[in-house]
Amino acid sequence: MPDTIQILDPSAEDIPEEKGLNANLPSLRGKTIGLLENRKYHADSFLHELKEVLVNDYGADKVIYATKFSYSAPCATETLESLAQECDVVIHGVAD
Repeated sequence: MPDTIQILDPSAEDIPEEKGLNANLPSLRGKTIGLLENRKYHADSFLHELKEVLVNDYGADKVIYATKFSYSAPCATETLESLAQECDVVIHGVAD
């Protein structure tokens, strides 16, 4: 039996950089936001909560929710084209 145990620290080594919105989209107020779920465990819960935040805190006018067929497969072209036509911005959410 070893005399020591190696403990790994799972926290990030770098401090994450905070970025604001893109200059082309300075506000989400009145915008249509697309949420694309990848079907991973808890992605739906996270994105449904995010929808509430986008509408209530950031003033998004509408949120369109779409899902991929499978997390391991590319998103259907029709889904991507529909989101691109209907939305001002799309968020692809992943979770586990």
